Amino acid sequence: MEKDMELELIVDGKDITMNKFVQRVIAGIIGGAVEPLEGVEKDWTDIELTITR
Repeated sequence: MEKDMELELIVDGKDITMNKFVQRVIAGIIGGAVEPLEGVEKDWTDIELTITR
């Protein structure tokens, strides 16, 4: 995982501010879960995830 990852969180249309630590933790969890999936290149540059409930 690269340290310069940028993470944007929007909840119900509202931009939610996160500090760099929280951004790195969430990006690391998502990136780490996605990288080993079949079809995902090791040099990916962008992941989009939408969660709806």
